[in-house]
Order: sequence, then C-alpha cells, then structure tokens
Amino acid sequence: PSIYLHQQAAARTRPACDDVTRSSSLLRMGEMMRRLKYVRGLEYAADVGYVEFLSRVNRVEEEARRSGSWAAPHPWLNLFVSARDIADFDRAVLKGMLADGVDGPMLIYPMLKSKWDPNTSV
Repeated sequence: PSIYLHQQAAARTRPACDDVTRSSSLLRMGEMMRRLKYVRGLEYAADVGYVEFLSRVNRVEEEARRSGSWAAPHPWLNLFVSARDIADFDRAVLKGMLADGVDGPMLIYPMLKSKWDPNTSV
C-alpha cells in the first residue's frame, strides 16, 4: 500500500505573529483541503517560516544519518507533473510501475502552468 503525504504551502506578505494573519492562513488551507478525498482526522498542520519550510528535507536527512538509515539505498524522486498529464502519470507510474510502493519518499509537485515563471525557474 502507498501512503501519500500532501504538503501545502501558502505565501503571506506578513509574518504569522498576529492571530488575524494566522487564522486567515488556516482558513485558506482548510478551503484547499476540503476538496481533497482523504481520511479526516489524519491531517497535520504546522505554521512555519519560509526558511524552516525549505529546510524540512534537511532535517529528515539529519535524522536518517543519526539513525544509520541514510547509508541504506533510499530512492528519492522529485517531479513536476502538469495538470494535463497527472491522470496518465497516476495510472502508468503510481498505480502501474510503483503499485507495490517505493522504499523512500517520492515528491510530486502539481503545478499550474499559469503560475510558472520561466524567469525565476530552472
């Protein structure tokens, strides 16, 4: 079986130090999550800053190094998949080739082409 971890991030123009900003962010996240099909009650939210969000993978690596599991093979794949291709990708890759799962995280980033800025992306 596969366990999917869905991470969401929302940019803010002000720090979440005040209750109004924090409440507004949580409301936006809730609205995005409401449209998804998942087992309610298993969601987890963390209000973190930009640098801490970007450093989340590094913390996982550090823990794996401490436990010794980093030395074992651990496939890691990062993908950007267009909305047009995600259904085919799901059928062929996730439900086909990887039906039995993988021994590590696989990060898939759904993107809206209208939000892609070729001037700031590689």
